[in-house]
Amino acid sequence: MKLYLVRHAIAVPHFTVGYEDDSQRPLTDKGRAKMRDITRGLKVLGVAPQIILSSPYVRARQTAEILREGLEVQNSIVFTENLLPLAHPDHMWEELKQYSRVDSLALVGHEPNMSALANLLLGETRLQIVFKKGGVCHMTVDDLSGAPAAVLQWLLTPKQMVAIGQKR
Repeated sequence: MKLYLVRHAIAVPHFTVGYEDDSQRPLTDKGRAKMRDITRGLKVLGVAPQIILSSPYVRARQTAEILREGLEVQNSIVFTENLLPLAHPDHMWEELKQYSRVDSLALVGHEPNMSALANLLLGETRLQIVFKKGGVCHMTVDDLSGAPAAVLQWLLTPKQMVAIGQKR
């Protein structure tokens, strides 16, 4: 299975008036535009998830919608609390098992959960993977039945993804 871990794009800052509830903070105009550019980069790289799983928070949902449209994903986005900022990555690993017949999944979430999930999947607890807003990590997992054992294929920053998309 191909896994693409995606951190949501740039959102309205914490504690912005009108968005005191963290779950309701939307993407900024700049965040939406940059995510569309990042998605073009993903398309150039041949990224084609069959299903997108997303945190239900507004900024992650909006990021997932941009991915779905730009990558022409036919299936509806699946929302899961296992991609919330402080969700335990073990729960996401268990949820992934129900997608064992899917070839390619994109997971859209938040820090620190994205880093913790990457560490779990790679079998590393001391690894310091940092996901910038809009950053993407591609891993492959051959067996979902046992302990997590992914192989890191690449980890790209938003700036790198935008540059790749411009080469088209």
